[in-house]
Amino acid sequence: MTELALAFGTPLNLGSAEIIQGLMLALVMGLVIAFTYRASVPGRALNPSLQASLVLLVIIGAMVMMVIGNNLARAFTLVGALAIIRFRTRLASPWDITFVFLSLATSIACGVFAFRVAIIGVLMACLTVLALQATMLRRHRTPIMLLRCDLAAYEAREDAITPVLDRFLKSCWMEDARSLRFGETLSYRYRVELNDPAQVSDLLQALSDVEGVERVILSSEADGTGQTS
Repeated sequence: MTELALAFGTPLNLGSAEIIQGLMLALVMGLVIAFTYRASVPGRALNPSLQASLVLLVIIGAMVMMVIGNNLARAFTLVGALAIIRFRTRLASPWDITFVFLSLATSIACGVFAFRVAIIGVLMACLTVLALQATMLRRHRTPIMLLRCDLAAYEAREDAITPVLDRFLKSCWMEDARSLRFGETLSYRYRVELNDPAQVSDLLQALSDVEGVERVILSSEADGTGQTS
C-alpha cells in the first residue's frame, strides 16, 4: 500500500495562507498579461471575453495545479474530464494563442509555488512584447488584410488584376491559387497591405470593373469579416 501511494503521489497539504498567496499572485500576473496584451494590439477591436479569460486562466490553472499536487491519479482524472470538453472558439491570430499559452504557463508556476519563475517569466515576456511593439511590430501599423479575387478562366488571368493591385497596395503576396467549378473559375488569395485604409471601397470597385472578375472579398486577417463586391 505504501509503494502504491508513493507511485501515485499525494495531494499537496496546503494551508489557507499559502493558497491565498498563490492565487493572489496568479491574479496579479493575469492582470499584467491582460494589460500587456491590450497594449500590444492597439489597432484592433478586442474581445472583452478573451481579455478576461487571460486573467481567469491563470487563477483557474493555479487552482488545478494545487488540487493535483503530485498525485498521479488526480492528474489522469483531470485529463479524462477535460477530454470530454470541446473547445470551439477560434482564436483570432497566433498572437492571441501566444498570450493564452503565457497565461497557462504562469498558472502552472503559481500552482506549484514557483513564484520566482512566475514573476520573472511574466516580466520578461511582457517586456519582450513591449520591445517588439516599439520596434518590429511598429512597421505594420497598417493592418494586414486578406483579399480573394475570383476570375472567369475563359475571360481573364491574374495579369488582368495586377495593375489594380499595384495601384492600391503597399505590399501584396499570394497565399494560394485554386481552380474552381471544374476549371471555369480561378480563385486567387492574397495577404495585402493597403496604401491607404480609406481606399477599401475604391479597391473593390476597381477590381470589380476588371473584365472577367466575378467576385472580390476583402477581409480582416484577425477575424475573417470583411467586404464583398
